[in-house]
Amino acid sequence: MLKNEPKNTAAVNKISKTIDFTFVFEYYLNILKQQRDVIFLKKSVMDLYKKAVFDPSKERKDMTLQLLCDEIEQGKMVLPIYQTYIRWTLPKMVDLFNYQLLGKSPVAPISINFIDDPEQVIEQIGFLDRKILNKESLLGKHSVVDGQQRLSTNYKAHVDHEDVEDIVLDLRKGKFTSLRNKETVKEYQIPVGKLYNKDQTKYLEYVNSKEYLKEDNTKDLLNTIRKKHQQYYYVVNFATNLSKVEQMEWFEVLNLAGSRVTGDMVYLTDLLVKGIDFYTDYVNPFVKELESKELEHLMPKKSAEVSIPLATLNAAYFKVTGGDKKGNFSPIPSDTKAKAIGSRSVEEIKEMISITLKALNDTLEFMSEKDRLEKIERVDILTYLIGLTVDKEIDYNNLSSKQTHYLIEFIDTADFVNNSNTARREKYSNLLENYPLNE
Repeated sequence: MLKNEPKNTAAVNKISKTIDFTFVFEYYLNILKQQRDVIFLKKSVMDLYKKAVFDPSKERKDMTLQLLCDEIEQGKMVLPIYQTYIRWTLPKMVDLFNYQLLGKSPVAPISINFIDDPEQVIEQIGFLDRKILNKESLLGKHSVVDGQQRLSTNYKAHVDHEDVEDIVLDLRKGKFTSLRNKETVKEYQIPVGKLYNKDQTKYLEYVNSKEYLKEDNTKDLLNTIRKKHQQYYYVVNFATNLSKVEQMEWFEVLNLAGSRVTGDMVYLTDLLVKGIDFYTDYVNPFVKELESKELEHLMPKKSAEVSIPLATLNAAYFKVTGGDKKGNFSPIPSDTKAKAIGSRSVEEIKEMISITLKALNDTLEFMSEKDRLEKIERVDILTYLIGLTVDKEIDYNNLSSKQTHYLIEFIDTADFVNNSNTARREKYSNLLENYPLNE
């Protein structure tokens, strides 16, 4: 054997030279990959099977408005922090009361996340006081993912809240309506906060104090309406221990389709956790600056109080973060960067707000000095100049004659009527690019 060993070794070496070991390695690697893929496939199939046999639509419960209002009063209902700024207008509340009274189909379901593990869920606020709650207090609470406005509206009637004091049931019209300009309640009307009050005594005291309302036929009708309201059923869909991402996804599917303003406010509520109130610290001062120059008409819609100031932060966002202007960055509602802004540090966000509010003040003062305030018919002129002021770090006390002329010409000639978003963005880019340098 020993004599043949060198010969065999040589043979092995010869054979090894003819074998492509790379091919062998890849062959066995492929086998292992196939085995791994089979394992992953089995796991994904099992996960899919588990999800297929679980039907979340069966996790539901019918609850009366009376019971839902009781749970709110007991502090059992809480809200995810991103719902802080979402409020219904008076007409929307009137519509809900009318639908519950006159509608031929039930109101859409309420969606609730049952909190069994407080560490998993997003920050929560109290349903009534809107204050951030400690994690320890969340165990067993019901976090309202969808339906907080319907619940809030009904609860306000339940306690005769001042927000619904102008909503009355008009018996002549046969529906709920709202009073205008603080007009007095007519004899054939009853405030919703009296009709649906949780206290039977307060309801009866009001009815019995009015000649028209305490007539037997009228009183019987009101009793029937009140009873229907208290026993009105809402379907409540439950989920348990949704994470922050999962709860946000559920909310977005139910609420955010086609609603950019709502979506922006959802992301901006992250600021509350950081100690910044978007309305108090920024929107309100922004609007007050406009009011001080009698320019509040530039934002006739309530939604504009969110979208316009938010979009105007764009220039400061890039200035503070030092990022390149990629994508859409003009100061128009379609280009708002709520998610990006909300993700920055407290110091950065405060700096953005400070820079923008100063630019707003400086721009308005410049317009006032040049007698151009009355010429402003669209808010775009103002927001574009704010963006320019921040981007170019304009000092209005040291403008050259060429720069002054450039600004005035823009104010006098800018036309934003029926402009597409593409056209608006192009105008903003041109405004920045063509701003003259110091002489």
